[in-house]
Amino acid sequence: MKKLTDKELAIMNVLWDNGALSMRDLLDHMPEPQPNFNTLTTFVRRLEVSGMIKHRELGARFFLYEAAFDRDTYFEKMNKESVARFFNGSYTDFISRLVQQQEVSIDELKELIRMAENAK
Repeated sequence: MKKLTDKELAIMNVLWDNGALSMRDLLDHMPEPQPNFNTLTTFVRRLEVSGMIKHRELGARFFLYEAAFDRDTYFEKMNKESVARFFNGSYTDFISRLVQQQEVSIDELKELIRMAENAK
């Protein structure tokens, strides 16, 4: 799965938040500063070629574009790839690094443990 650039992620977030949109509607929902229509079209085509976006033709030259999968699926895949790449697949090493860098507090770790115990 493709790692998204900031601009690609902005497009995907609009699609994840709004569902299928025409190119014009997609442009209208883009955050400021909005890209030029041709630039947006180029990014959408790239995302489609990479399998991130799919389209449906509703009429002659009228398409609806939508994310090929949901935000959670993308997030899960990117997390797994990052942990595999940087921590040899060890979530323990990943979390210990966050603790060492003070990115996660003891209270947050306790909450994570509580969540894990409740998930069983």
